[in-house]
Amino acid sequence: MDAALRHIDDGHGLWRYADLIEVRCPRCARPGRVRAPYEDGRRQIRFACAGCGLHAASESRCGTPEAQHDWFGPVRLQGRRPCGYCGHQWLIVNRIYQHMPASAPPRLAARCPICARDSQVDTTVHRHRGNEPRDPHLGLPLRLIEPTRHGVAWAYNAQHLQELRRYVAATQRERTRQAGNGSMISRLPAWMKLARHRTTVLKALDRLGARLLQDDAAEAPPITAERGRTARRQR
Repeated sequence: MDAALRHIDDGHGLWRYADLIEVRCPRCARPGRVRAPYEDGRRQIRFACAGCGLHAASESRCGTPEAQHDWFGPVRLQGRRPCGYCGHQWLIVNRIYQHMPASAPPRLAARCPICARDSQVDTTVHRHRGNEPRDPHLGLPLRLIEPTRHGVAWAYNAQHLQELRRYVAATQRERTRQAGNGSMISRLPAWMKLARHRTTVLKALDRLGARLLQDDAAEAPPITAERGRTARRQR
C-alpha cells in the first residue's frame, strides 16, 4: 500500500499543538494568535490584537492553578450545601454563563426538593471549556472552524490541520502499543473517522488551509518601494 496513505497514531495529545493557536479577536473579529510556549514547567500565555489593541494574558504552572488569568469563554458557577431548613443533602448550584458576569454572584438560591424552601448556596467560578471550538488558554474563538453536514471541523493551527488531514486521507491507520486511548486521534469524533465521510472532511480541511493562507496574506504588511530598495541593497 502507498506509504503516503498510511497513518500511525503515536499517542500524542491535543496539547502538542497548544503552543500557538489561531484565533479571532472577541472584540473586532480580526485574526490573531495566542502564543503559549511551555518552558520550565510553566506556560506564559499572551494575546495581542493588532486591530483594536486588546491584550490578554495568563500564566500557569504544571499541576497548579493559573497565577494570573484572563478568560473570554463560558464560565461555570458551582456550589453545594445541606438544606438550611430540613438538612437534606445536597442542594446543588451548577450554572453556565456564556461570558464572565460583570459581577459574579457570590451565592445563588437553590430550592430543596424535600421541603421546597430556598437556601443560599456559596458559589465558586470555574472556566467552562465544554465541547466548543475555543482556545483552551484564554477561551478565545478559534478562526479555523468549518461546518460540514456531519459536524464541525476545527484546528488549532497549521500543524494540527496537517495532522488531521494526514489521518483523514489515510486508508491504512495504525496505533502504536504505547498510544493508549487518550491521544488526539483517538478522541476525534466518530464521523471524522468514517471512510464514507473522507471526501467531505478533506474538502473542509482544505478550505481551512486556504482560509489560513488568505488571512496570513491579508495580515502581511504591503511591500513598499522603500522596502523593495532596502531588500535589493541587502542582497
